[in-house]
Parts: sequence; structure tokens; C-alpha cells
Amino acid sequence: MQSSCVYRECMRNHAAKLGSYAIDGCLEFSQSATGDLCAACGCHRSYHRRVDVISSAQVTHTRFPFTSLRRVKQLARLKWKTAEERNEEEEEDTEETSTEEKMTVQRRRKSKFTAEQREAMKEYAAKLGWTLKDKRALREEIRVFCEGIGVSRYLFKTWVNNNKKFYH
Repeated sequence: MQSSCVYRECMRNHAAKLGSYAIDGCLEFSQSATGDLCAACGCHRSYHRRVDVISSAQVTHTRFPFTSLRRVKQLARLKWKTAEERNEEEEEDTEETSTEEKMTVQRRRKSKFTAEQREAMKEYAAKLGWTLKDKRALREEIRVFCEGIGVSRYLFKTWVNNNKKFYH
């Protein structure tokens, strides 16, 4: 697709040597006899704002695969379903069903901690200063602690980050 271009107002900073900012107000590039210099302000054509002009014959209308944001979200939800669920739904889709019935989202399981685990994590986090940053030397000790209470290191780190504003 070939497009022609037009050069508009001059963007050259004429006061750059003085440490200030000033443009001369030349509104449109007017070609001089030399070709690349503006007849109005004397600047090179590259200092003028370039605007690409596309003729209406060159414009092609592309059809977007999604008609709305709602449809995009529906397709994203369908992506998370397993292939078996999709196959079962295709078999059941002989009668008309609503999209809400078709769309079921698998949510992440929320971690549940016992009171003893929370208390142990609270005491240990207070000992660490409510941060796990720069604790590489204690990584093995933290791992042993987490195994001792039955929590993964990742869950402990997440719990510390989520609860330090309440306890610290």
C-alpha cells in the first residue's frame, strides 16, 4: 500500500543553543527551489511534521474476528475448559442453551490455613522482620519451617506479603 505524505508545521527548536524552546511558527512546508528546504522558514523538510495521506481507494475494510468485548471474554473463558467438557457440551448443544449456562470458569482454589499454622507463620514472620527479601542465607531454614507446618514456601511468602500490614 503506497501512500503520499504532506509536511505540516515546523517543529524545529530554534532556541536550543540558548537552552530554551522556541519554534518559528511556520505552519506548512513550502518547497523551495532547492527541494528539501522550506521556503518559509529555511529549515530542512525533516523538521516539519509528516502526515501520511491515504486515498479512499487504498483503504481496505478489515473484518475483526470479535464483535464485542463480551464475545472476547466468552472465548477466553472457553479456553480454560478441558477438551472433554467441550466435547460433552457439543453433544448437548443440540437444543438451544444460553451462553451463561455454557460458560463455567474454573477458579483458583483459595488456601485455607489452620489457626496453628497462622500463629506459627505470624511468629516466624515477626522473627524475619515481615519480609523475605534478601533472606537467601535463610532459605534452607525457611524451607524447613514451611515443611514443619505443612505449607509451601510460596504460600508462606504470599501470606507474609498479604498480612504484614495487619500484624507489623
